[in-house]
Order: sequence, then C-alpha cells, then structure tokens
Amino acid sequence: KKALYADRGASFEVQATVNGPHFRVNIDGSRSGGIANMEIFCFDYALYKLTTARLGGPGFLIHDSHLFDPVDSRQIATAIQLGSGLVDDVGGQYIVMLNTDMFDRLPFDDDFDVKSKIMNVRLDDTDRGGLFGFRFK
Repeated sequence: KKALYADRGASFEVQATVNGPHFRVNIDGSRSGGIANMEIFCFDYALYKLTTARLGGPGFLIHDSHLFDPVDSRQIATAIQLGSGLVDDVGGQYIVMLNTDMFDRLPFDDDFDVKSKIMNVRLDDTDRGGLFGFRFK
C-alpha cells in the first residue's frame, strides 16, 4: 500500500512450491522491524480483502499491539485507518489492541472519526474484574 510508505516501492508475490504457495511481501528500504511488521500488516490486509471477496471472509481482522511496537506512530495511525476503511468497505470488524497511552498519541487524519471506532473495554485485574462481564480463573 502506497499509503503506508509513499516514497517506497512494494510488491506481493505468490510462488508455487512443492509444499504449497509461498507468499512474499516486500517494502523497499532497510530491513528494520517496523517495515517488516508493516509487511505483515499488508499481507493481512490483502488476505482479508481477498477472502472476504471470494469466500465471505472471517468477518474480522485483528492486530495486537506487538505488530505495531517497532513502527513509527505515523504508520501506525495510517495502518489503523487503512484497516478500518477496509472493513467499512467490505464488511466486518477491525479489532486493534493497543494501550490507551499509545493510542492517544497517534496522529490520525482530521477526517478520521476515531471516537466512533473505539470500544471502551478495559481489563480489570481485581477481585471484581473480568472481560466483557466474564470472570476467568
């Protein structure tokens, strides 16, 4: 996606091997952890789009904070906006798990209604805590 790195070339290759398909996503530039993780994001994006169009898809796309750890905040915001736009276009739900301190610092575009995308879910590690009203032991 040119939206992540407008100044870099990118490719997505599928090769047939005796063990099945081999997928290769490449974004030009240094082999930093941030670019490698955004290659994973691009693969997830493409896979979600294709499976939704052809097979109905799983109905959700999920990314954990570990995917975004080594990534620049501008690319994190762009990736979240792209993922959100994708599920808005083809259907489903985009779930991103980030700590609020990181999320609050992201430079989203002015026309991205981030508040409409947030589900106020908190993990509570007390005797009364749980997730979505369920307690785990």
